Amino acid sequence: MGTADDDEDLKLGQASANLLSALESALPKLLCRRFKTRGDHGPVHTRAKRRDLDYVIKLVEPFQGEPQLLDARLKYIVPPVVNAYLECLQHEKPTPRSSNLPLEDAICNILYTLCKVRGYKVIVGFFNNEARYLELILRALERTVTSPVDGESSWQVHYVLLLWLSHLLLTPFDLKSISDAQPVEAGVKGLALPSDLPPIATRCLQIGLHYLPVATKAQDAAAAMLVRLVIRPDMQRLQTGDAMVNKALQTVEFHDEGAQPSIYERLGPLRFLTGIASSADLAWLIPDIYRTCEKLANDARSLIASNAEAKKLTVKILRNIAILCLRSATAEGPLLTLFENEGVLENVIDFLLRSLGDRDTPLRYAAAKALSLIVQELDPAMGHEVIQAILDSFKDDLPRRSTTLDFRNADPLTWHGLTLALAHVLFKRTASPEQLPDIINALVAALQFEQRTSTGSSLGTNVRDAANFGIWSFSRRYTTDELLAVRTADILYASGQTSAIQTVAIQLLLSGCLDPAGNIRRGSSAALQELIGRHPNQVFEGISLVQIVEYQAVGLRRRAMVMVSSKAAEVHRMYWSALVDGILGWRGIGSPDVLSREAAAAALAKLSGLSGPTESSRVMIKVVGCMRDTAAGDAEDLHGLTLALALIVAGGDIDNGGELWGVVDRLSEWLGNFSPRILRSELPSAAVGLVASLCMQELADGDITTIPFGNIELLTERTLCRQEDFILPSIPNLARALLPLKRRAGKPLGCIGPQELCKRVAADSTKSTLGGAGRAIALGALTPLYGDGLKGEKATMAVGVLASMMTVMSVDWRVIGMRALQLAIEGSKAREADPSLVETIAGAVHRGLNDYTIDERGDVGSLVRLQAIACANDLLRDFGGEDGNEALLVLRADIARLSLEKLERVRIQAAQCRERFMPFGVHVTDLASVSGYEYFWAAMEPLRLPGGDSLLNAAVLEGCISCAGIGAESLLQASRAALVETLSGIDVSLLLAHMSTFAALLKRLLTENGNTHAALEVLAFLLDMQTPQRLVETNFKWRNLLSTVQKSHHKSNDIPKILAAVHVYRGLAGVIELRSEVLKKLISMLGSNPYPRIRAAVAEVLFVITGAEALKGGNWMAPAVQNREAVLVLQREYVPP
Repeated sequence: MGTADDDEDLKLGQASANLLSALESALPKLLCRRFKTRGDHGPVHTRAKRRDLDYVIKLVEPFQGEPQLLDARLKYIVPPVVNAYLECLQHEKPTPRSSNLPLEDAICNILYTLCKVRGYKVIVGFFNNEARYLELILRALERTVTSPVDGESSWQVHYVLLLWLSHLLLTPFDLKSISDAQPVEAGVKGLALPSDLPPIATRCLQIGLHYLPVATKAQDAAAAMLVRLVIRPDMQRLQTGDAMVNKALQTVEFHDEGAQPSIYERLGPLRFLTGIASSADLAWLIPDIYRTCEKLANDARSLIASNAEAKKLTVKILRNIAILCLRSATAEGPLLTLFENEGVLENVIDFLLRSLGDRDTPLRYAAAKALSLIVQELDPAMGHEVIQAILDSFKDDLPRRSTTLDFRNADPLTWHGLTLALAHVLFKRTASPEQLPDIINALVAALQFEQRTSTGSSLGTNVRDAANFGIWSFSRRYTTDELLAVRTADILYASGQTSAIQTVAIQLLLSGCLDPAGNIRRGSSAALQELIGRHPNQVFEGISLVQIVEYQAVGLRRRAMVMVSSKAAEVHRMYWSALVDGILGWRGIGSPDVLSREAAAAALAKLSGLSGPTESSRVMIKVVGCMRDTAAGDAEDLHGLTLALALIVAGGDIDNGGELWGVVDRLSEWLGNFSPRILRSELPSAAVGLVASLCMQELADGDITTIPFGNIELLTERTLCRQEDFILPSIPNLARALLPLKRRAGKPLGCIGPQELCKRVAADSTKSTLGGAGRAIALGALTPLYGDGLKGEKATMAVGVLASMMTVMSVDWRVIGMRALQLAIEGSKAREADPSLVETIAGAVHRGLNDYTIDERGDVGSLVRLQAIACANDLLRDFGGEDGNEALLVLRADIARLSLEKLERVRIQAAQCRERFMPFGVHVTDLASVSGYEYFWAAMEPLRLPGGDSLLNAAVLEGCISCAGIGAESLLQASRAALVETLSGIDVSLLLAHMSTFAALLKRLLTENGNTHAALEVLAFLLDMQTPQRLVETNFKWRNLLSTVQKSHHKSNDIPKILAAVHVYRGLAGVIELRSEVLKKLISMLGSNPYPRIRAAVAEVLFVITGAEALKGGNWMAPAVQNREAVLVLQREYVPP
């Protein structure tokens, strides 16, 4: 929903030159050796590195969206790859001595990727077609059969080699003149082949039949190769095609229930028959193919009838046969006999029309294209009849006279097939101009097709996509005069337009701005550009319209609905009227999702403000009329309409706002008991927004005598009882507008009175559930309005209640309390405030900034800290200039601490606050800007300043414990590097102060919550870096530090924390005055600690410290009793009596 242009195709167009250059540079490295003495390339490699292959594939695959960008450089990319493969095939293959891929597999992987991206027909054109390589490629294929290798790219090798063999079979020489190498096996099983068949043809048949039933892309290539083989003139003379077709027909007709072939064993022969059916050279085989496929097409119980790919191939076969029959209708032969005696054309067209409504999308696409190709071959009169049959199918669901479309009983699959067929015949320009009125009606209706399932998902997207294709096609294929000849009276949707072109342009504008699917909006934009470009000066301000509704601009829905639609509406009033009506329909206000309805409401409000108060009032009347016609149970539509009305009223450009209070009277009926559907639709939030906007309007210049205060009071009371996240943000505006309105009208404050709110909030916040959170939000918003800012008895009472919420048990209530306090600060507008209230709020914020509650959900206290940071922002903004305010100094220290927290979302918010209100040498933009060494170095700057604030230094050190103690590796590396550089660069006196503070922090953590693991990790790291050891000659209290460390893991079962303490002992052992006590503690742990992992770690540390021989050879993971003797030896040697 943002406005950033993230279009991948635009990025690809900009980066394509660099990608292609990198690809041309990477291929030689992958394929060939490079001479060290010369700069040219040497012989090809025998194996390829996987990372080099992955890099090449990564450079090719981005072009899948725009494959034509490859065309200019294909002649420099494909031939070197092909030549390298041929050279590789002609050399002996050494025994592999590495795990790298064979070069043949790598090259076939590259060629397959190019075929996938650009299309195999284009890439095969670059393959070497010299007949001398046919034997070489054939032998390589035979090796894949006789010595199969099951690798991840083996099927790609088969696919590429079969395509290459198919390409080489185009050689004009007889196959018997190319090679006489005999096949390994004589003949082909199941085929009656002539005795004089060339051996190379037998080998090709064996290879093709081997790969014909496989379940990979090699099946497609094998079928194409077999077709290329049997249609060769020398193979036709030997009737090879007859044997192959008979075998294929037997396979697809197989009926033995006990041994049914798999679907892949039938798909291969069907692909082969598809190629044969398109060749007039084997016309005598067509009748048998037709009869078999017609039988399969009408047999609903066959295996083929349940497979979309098989049915699509059947459609292609019947299409090819029908076209062959039409082209051979004037020549004697089997095709003419078939055409005249068996009704091929009628049967095929009937089957295709039925297939347009099939459940499988590939079949509908194939049937639509097949119909267009057949109609293209028919004479105009007969083609007109076929197209009219398609149009008559549309009319079953189209209205006769009105423009109201009702698709509830329409079949979306049939509509998709019909629209696609119509689009294809328009693209071929086979529809007569006399049919254009019905065609335009059908396409415009299809452009608005929408059905929703019971779960709310759309079923009409593909129909609208096909409609865009159809409109684009007739815009391109038909002349301006032909389109102008269409009378607008014959078009159902021409409401005042002067031409069919203008009518279609407006429908495309609506689709381009409002359709919920991004590809439909872009398709409509492209169709609109084609329509205006092909038919100049027929659409009002067409060039301006195309520039506004352009392909990139409509990519994001909110931008298309709000910004693009408003710019288009400024071009002419007819566009404005159409967009207003469109937004009030299913594509706008009637959208199933909340975000789309919010965008539609914003768009409608923006459109209403374009033409002044009169037009705004007309839009408002339309909205109210729609609300009147909407059922009370249709919560989604009511949400969109109510929100739109609220935004229009908030715009302030209306004449008769007082009449809208009638809508408020119905709000209670619509909301009911706040059912789950009502809450999902977010109707309550829109209702509150509408009442708030009306109250603000009446405050400005309204008649308060007409205001239904009773209904407003009821709605307010019910809203304040709610706790949903989407309702709470709308409560402050309602409360702030309703309070002065009630005062002006002399009405009692009721549910928003200070005593009532304070009493209810104090009672509600003690509960475990969040019901009534709206009252706390309202109290926070109204606190500065009860008096004159943050002062007075009522403000003191409200602030006290809200501040006390920071001590309740529920984390959610603490978050609500902090939000309410932030609203109290925002509403004060930096007015004169009671210093005691500021201190009370600051104290509550301080508690929030130190909330580290953890439960089964994780660090839920972070929610409080985040809200407290936002509150501290406002507090420091409005009152931070007061010098000497101790409470605000504490807040600054808290912010500095949180700017070093390990939790990313807390750290970035605190860093932004610190940048705004404290000296800070970092510009915070995103997460990366608060995660590097430079950031932590700047954040620790107070530690480097002599004579700094002790409170701030303690806070920064506590923050260092968070970020440098436990966390992600990258965070630890950056923060620890900055910390050790900071402490290493200061003098001993400043280091003594910081280490004393650190020791005090460790003791406080031990006393408050016992969570000292992170602090121990930091201390262990600093001891490893020899930083605290600089204080050996000073009066630093080492024994106090050792005592705290010992207490931190006393009787603890937290193994990571105990390991961190052992790590600390290793560093403290280097301090002379502590060495004996540390050794005593470690030896005691070695003999008594119940955890094997701890005992092993202690043994390692002791050996590092002492190098004692008694520690060698012992199994310290074994029970402690087994190592008792070794422990006694260590005690006698290192523990003084």
